[in-house]
Amino acid sequence: MADRDVGASETPSERLVEQRVRNRIIEYLELAASFEEQREYERNVPIAHVPYEVIHQWGDQVWIGPRQNPYNLDVYDRAEVEALARYQAVLETVTAAVPDNYPELSDVQAMPEWERLRVSAEETLGILMRRGKSPEDREID
Repeated sequence: MADRDVGASETPSERLVEQRVRNRIIEYLELAASFEEQREYERNVPIAHVPYEVIHQWGDQVWIGPRQNPYNLDVYDRAEVEALARYQAVLETVTAAVPDNYPELSDVQAMPEWERLRVSAEETLGILMRRGKSPEDREID
């Protein structure tokens, strides 16, 4: 398939939407992989509760089972899908470990589980960045 430009008035294809979702996942992983970015987010967006955001933004972007998303193999290679699934498994473990009242970011960052999440996000990001972000205005092969 050749690249296809999508004008502002056109409805984007499912493929283009998934390319954009890939980019949001990469941006999410950049946040989850960096304690400093998390602290910066907290400073810049004081109304956001960063631990809650890190835990719940994932579900805004990723299907419950990354291996079951029918679009994944069009936008991600197999190694990327497996990395997403591994990250999700770590996230589920961490979610269970973080108290329901979502303590302050500094307290959450001191938890070994949060460090495990950071490392897993960093590994997953590294795998996705082998191919990097996708264009947001045109489909790619």
